[in-house]
Amino acid sequence: MNWRKFFPFVRRAGVAGKPLLDREYIEESLSSSPVPYILVTVLIWTVASVLLLLSENRQRDLTVWVDGQHAPFSVWARTGFSYTDTTATLKKKEEARKAQLPVYRIDPEAAQKIRQECSTFFATLRNRRDPKFSPGDSFGSQLAMEMHGLSHILPELEQKQTVLEQKLQDVLHHGIAGSSEKLPENRNVHILSPEDISYTLQPPTAAECAAELSGLLHLPPLTAEEFTAVLIKLLSRGNLRFDRAASEKAADAAAENVEPVVKERRRGELLIERNQLITRENVDMFEAEKLALPRGYGLALLGNQLVLSFILLLTSFFFLYRVYPQIFRTPRQFTIAGFAIILSLLANFGAIQLFFYLFRKGFLPDYELMLFMIPMPFGAALLSILLGNRTALFSGFLIASVSALMILPDRSFELALRWFAIAALVTLFIRDVTNYRSFFVRVFFCGAVLTAVVNCDAIYSLHSDIRMLKLIPLLIIGNAFAGAMAALLAVFVFELLFNVDTSMSLMVLSDYNHPLLEKLKREAPGTMFHSMTVATLAEDAARAIRANPARAKAGALFHDIGKLSMPQYFVENNVDSPKEYLKMPPQRSCGIIRGHVKEGLLLAREYRLCSFVREAIATHHGDDLISFFYHRALEQSHGENLPVLESQFRYDGEPPVGKELSIISLADACEAASRSLNKPSPAKLESLVNDIFIGRIRGGQLRNSNLTMHELDVIRECFITDLISFNHGRIAYKKESTDDTTALPLAEPPDAAAEKE
Repeated sequence: MNWRKFFPFVRRAGVAGKPLLDREYIEESLSSSPVPYILVTVLIWTVASVLLLLSENRQRDLTVWVDGQHAPFSVWARTGFSYTDTTATLKKKEEARKAQLPVYRIDPEAAQKIRQECSTFFATLRNRRDPKFSPGDSFGSQLAMEMHGLSHILPELEQKQTVLEQKLQDVLHHGIAGSSEKLPENRNVHILSPEDISYTLQPPTAAECAAELSGLLHLPPLTAEEFTAVLIKLLSRGNLRFDRAASEKAADAAAENVEPVVKERRRGELLIERNQLITRENVDMFEAEKLALPRGYGLALLGNQLVLSFILLLTSFFFLYRVYPQIFRTPRQFTIAGFAIILSLLANFGAIQLFFYLFRKGFLPDYELMLFMIPMPFGAALLSILLGNRTALFSGFLIASVSALMILPDRSFELALRWFAIAALVTLFIRDVTNYRSFFVRVFFCGAVLTAVVNCDAIYSLHSDIRMLKLIPLLIIGNAFAGAMAALLAVFVFELLFNVDTSMSLMVLSDYNHPLLEKLKREAPGTMFHSMTVATLAEDAARAIRANPARAKAGALFHDIGKLSMPQYFVENNVDSPKEYLKMPPQRSCGIIRGHVKEGLLLAREYRLCSFVREAIATHHGDDLISFFYHRALEQSHGENLPVLESQFRYDGEPPVGKELSIISLADACEAASRSLNKPSPAKLESLVNDIFIGRIRGGQLRNSNLTMHELDVIRECFITDLISFNHGRIAYKKESTDDTTALPLAEPPDAAAEKE
């Protein structure tokens, strides 16, 4: 395999006297190499695939979403997995904690206090009739002194005091719930004895214990009621105390013993539905799914994105090739298109990341606001101004499709249509822009209006929130301004790096104060006047057929700058130049005439003129025959029998490619020929233009022009009208001599005049 066939520019590396990086040589070499097509296509493919992969991972990262927010799109499981439902598990643990019985501890001091009060109460009852008895200050003594049914209590008390004390001891041993303690509804509790013996029961209240003790004495109803009330007062303190630490420990142990709630999800099952409220369970599902993905799934996902992006890329390129195949024949234009597409994709991806950052910080409260932050007008405007409407249109389809997949996968078709509509309309609105200020204003205005119109449904759905109504206009205006500024800066960068010609740069280049035009005005004023006239013809004709008038004018102004090398040999600068040519051999004269194309290309490279102007210089004569010197050489060779090769008398260029270059070539020939006419009249000018058009068609000079016969007819009529206006007659201010029959000098050297024959 001959690798130099694919990398021809490497041949010059290391040659003595040549720069290590010859930009012009590399550009010319790449024009015949498939390397730019391969590299740019692979680069677009790779960038699109990587951005889709990063975006899909970000879409499933719920850390960028907010609890309580509604899901912006639906998500399906990529693999089967099981996960622990944290919310359900916590709920189950909380139920276990609530079901755990509280823990109460028997207080020995409280039990001892109750026994003492009861003993004092019983002793006071027995001894209060004794005149010598003096009751104490205790609570039990005071209650005993207040009792009225003493005659009924004492006999029973004397018989069953031991039984009462034993029963009281037994009750205190198991615990009495005080009046201040709040027992659960079922009154089941865990009780811890002083010996750390745990048991579960329903502890009796003071009223229940008092009724049970009173029932042992078999008292009359009234006396029993009074006695029970006194006992309730004695036992109301209780000896059970709530142990908070032990209760929480037991509840924690019960919660720990709860089995987690595990759920299963199958591959392809819906995990989150659009507009569903995001909960903790969704986060658990995504985390579990990420862990359950098989090894190498990332590579498989990348492969899927590669296939998807390749399909989109192939579709876009196919339709672009069908509509505008010229871009696939020019590596330079293809490279510019590729880098513009990549830059647009990166701009959209950067806008998405900025949205996620602001979303996490809480500045943007709703996911739908992302629709107002994607700078779709940026890529459309950039591609339209660099390469034209058709390239921008089909590249916009690719950019819109990939960007839609990067944001909302289940709404990608809808968003792709929306953004493609924005790209198409922006392309149409800026197609005839001619200056940088107008470009910025149009991109800004179109971006703001179209973003609002295309996303009007999202605006309507968010209109009820006052905060949204304030944010949406700010986002639309900010996005449009940022997109317009970025597009303007990108145009400057592409013009600088790729020396690309845009309508704006060509208008700047067409300024008559350009150093090269100033030099042409001083050293070759006739050529300058000829170039200005050709520029007027070409601009009017291009506008008439809806071609690019800025390109036609700029190319026409610089097409003859090569005559600066030897301006005296061209008749528009020197009337005596035909005499000089007649003194030379035809071959040498032809070499001088042909040389102005090569010299023009050298000057164009020196002054870094754009590629279109260089093409205008190289192709404005095409490969046409310099017939005057060719026929003169044939006449001189008759007597000498020397062969005369036609190739020696043809220009070295190629026929012009494209409408604007073809118009420049025709305008150059018609203007030069019109100046060679003696007393031009409308009939003569019309006949001359018709002859030149027929000659160019028959000579094959318009075979790559892409001009239709109707467009050629419009151009011809435009030329005739302009030339008649340029050469109209004027009123004589003094009588002309009728004896002067001298013909006017030729407006071009003999070769140019001969071209018009």
